[in-house]
Amino acid sequence: MTHANQLGPETWWKDAGLRRLYLVLPIVILSSSYQGFDGMIMNGLQLLPSWQEEFDYPRGPLLGLLASIQTVGSILALPSIGWLVDKIGRRRSIVFGASWTLVGAALQGSATHLAAFIIARFLIGFGLAYTVVAAPVLLAEVALPKHRGSILAYFPATWYTGAIIAAWVTYGTQFIQNAWSWRIPSLLQAFPAIIQIALIWFVPESPRWLIAKGRGAEAREFLIKHHANGDENSPIVEIEYTQIKEAILQDAQWKKQSSYLDFLRTKPNRRRLIIVTFCGLFLEVSGNGLVQYYLHAVLNSIGITETIEQTTINGCLSIYNFLVAIGASFLVDRVGRRKLFIASTLGMFLAFILWTTFAAHLYVLTIAAVYTTHGTRGFAYGVLVCIFLSNGAYSLGWTPLWAYPAELLPFEIRARGVTYMTGVMHIAGFFTAFVNPIGLGNIGWKYYLAYVVYTFLEFAAVWYFFVETKGYTLEEIASIFETPGLTWKQRRNYKGPVAYRDTHDAEESGDGEKKSEVTDVKEL
Repeated sequence: MTHANQLGPETWWKDAGLRRLYLVLPIVILSSSYQGFDGMIMNGLQLLPSWQEEFDYPRGPLLGLLASIQTVGSILALPSIGWLVDKIGRRRSIVFGASWTLVGAALQGSATHLAAFIIARFLIGFGLAYTVVAAPVLLAEVALPKHRGSILAYFPATWYTGAIIAAWVTYGTQFIQNAWSWRIPSLLQAFPAIIQIALIWFVPESPRWLIAKGRGAEAREFLIKHHANGDENSPIVEIEYTQIKEAILQDAQWKKQSSYLDFLRTKPNRRRLIIVTFCGLFLEVSGNGLVQYYLHAVLNSIGITETIEQTTINGCLSIYNFLVAIGASFLVDRVGRRKLFIASTLGMFLAFILWTTFAAHLYVLTIAAVYTTHGTRGFAYGVLVCIFLSNGAYSLGWTPLWAYPAELLPFEIRARGVTYMTGVMHIAGFFTAFVNPIGLGNIGWKYYLAYVVYTFLEFAAVWYFFVETKGYTLEEIASIFETPGLTWKQRRNYKGPVAYRDTHDAEESGDGEKKSEVTDVKEL
């Protein structure tokens, strides 16, 4: 049997149709970039004396609120995101979110009171929630199946392009001896949103969304123009179109009654829910938030206190993370998702063991008032190296595979599923962003022990539950979850693309009546 992921050119730049498509996708990927700018900006602002003076050196819970209020805005947006993305389309949803980000950036850059700054951060988070859900869904649905993994991997990897710009902008503005040193970076958050609002219309709408809205002719035209390079007789057109249409038509009978409860109604969806929940949790609670939001406090704790040193480390760390993430994105379709997840999580666990060890020795020497070049300073550099190691490990797997859940979810719950994962991320992110400065302030290096234990549990969950999706089209991935009678071990080692089943097995649906036959695994 011929599958869509087997068709089409290996090298997209040699195909005019794919060139026209892929060269405009950076407009969509920009959503991740200015999310990275916003994610790093609070870290950078804390390194600037002018910002600290402007808002009276916030500490503890207040600092936690400033760092986490953005996620509150995102959480409040969640109930309407899935509905909006499916109602008005992926492109218009991106514009909607970017517009709120634009308003928030203007307010933050002009804030003269802490309340205005907090409201601005809230609005930015509200807008970003829409763009970071709609963008990966659009990317997954317009990419050629064999290129989908790499395209999706670029999305979270470019988070660091925004982070790099934010880090080095704050490095440059530290030399401005007034409030503009922090207002300029704040206002720059609006720039990528403006670009996206103006240029998103050059990006085609999702063919899956078009078919779902009864605009099949437009969807077929997209497939011919971009995936078949204008050849309407190309087999990939009929295979993709038929596969998408049958999947959507099958789900259309009950989609009007669908809700988030669909994740609990069938065994396949419950299996998906486990992985999607872990993804949302681990993306935010893996120790990465310590450096993303509180590098200033971490560096102060190891004796690196000069502003120029801190801003330089912040900038170099962003470049390092970007290079690792981009390099890892090329491995997604070669090595596979599961292996990258395992290597990434194991690396973070080992890095936190070393980080905690060095921090503990540093604390003991500091209390004993022992300061030598090879003593306190040496352990401080050890902590600094571990910061790079843990962030590099995170960027190896979790950054390029941010959109992994979008691959696992069937069309009818894809937007809701990504929204749900984003909600888990925001709730977990709010908790850690609020708690981290309190934990660091109250128990110091001992707080890192929590991350040693946590990353070990994270590694165990990834190893046991996460499945490989390399070599599957979006529709074919369903067989990993919907084939009955398999253990988690068999699912995570499931081999080769299989045909997407037209109907659910009764055992999976729970109605007690078998409705379709499933291809035996041994025959695949």
